[in-house]
Amino acid sequence: MLITVVICTRNRAASLRRTLESLLSPTNLKMPDWEALVVNDGSSDDSEDVCQQFVKDFPSRFRFLIQEHRGKSRALNRGIAASRGDILAMTDDDVICAPDYIQGIRSVFARYDVTGAQGRILLDCEQGLPEWVSDQCKRFVGLCDRGEHVKPWMYSLYGANMVVRAEAARAIGGFAPELGPKGAGFLEDTEFSLRLLKAGYKFVYAPQILVRHQLSRKFLTKSFFRRRYFNLGRSDAYRSPLRGSLWRFGLYVVKNWAVQEAEAARHRYSGRPAAALDCQCEARLQAGFFLQHWRFRRGAPRQFSRVTSWPDETANVGVTQPF
Repeated sequence: MLITVVICTRNRAASLRRTLESLLSPTNLKMPDWEALVVNDGSSDDSEDVCQQFVKDFPSRFRFLIQEHRGKSRALNRGIAASRGDILAMTDDDVICAPDYIQGIRSVFARYDVTGAQGRILLDCEQGLPEWVSDQCKRFVGLCDRGEHVKPWMYSLYGANMVVRAEAARAIGGFAPELGPKGAGFLEDTEFSLRLLKAGYKFVYAPQILVRHQLSRKFLTKSFFRRRYFNLGRSDAYRSPLRGSLWRFGLYVVKNWAVQEAEAARHRYSGRPAAALDCQCEARLQAGFFLQHWRFRRGAPRQFSRVTSWPDETANVGVTQPF
């Protein structure tokens, strides 16, 4: 069983370095038959220098490739194509992997006859999370903690810590480029994993596959959540049809926005800032959903792209491979 850990990155050189240092820890390095593969999606910072250093330090474990800024879904598909592993562990460039991360993956897929595993994701935030971050917002930035035991998982997978069999990922056509960063913004992991479930594949929740998502309080603002929920609504429009009249729904969005802002004001006055932000996020979710459906009516393509042929890049992946 060969494991490939795929990490897509863009302009996060410092956090990428921390992620790779945690992944290539002495404990993980003791485990046989695994590799780390970074897809650098057109970074303009020092990310390539970071990757070059890890190639020098860990030539038998670490590979990376570069593509023009084409979005996370295309970067993930590039990683799937270049992977040598039977198992694909996909995580982000702003996590800290547990020292026994590789052992956790190996133990789960050796013991359970499943196609995918949802790993445990905990949140780390400098000086702690602000009081206005609700449980809903915590899940939105990646929190996935369902206890200490392996159990069946019948939901979508979180992109910060998802593990799937490579054969299945290729069989369903990879990730949809229309979703995720440089697409509509989000849900590339949701849409991908729901297609796996629809195809009959099975998942488990596996807490022994652990990462800690690193959140910078500097960027963790209310406007950050409001913007992201708007783009979440846009992304959801790709997989959820609009029932009824577009303009009737538009009137509902305007009314809902006013109602949610009024509710937000009431919650703030009552000392419930987290509930206030949830109301504002709900209004923007619906607004983004309406805007994307309006764009569809204006001719924007709605069908997802699929990878129908996977080029063999495993022999050519190296230092700077434009895509």
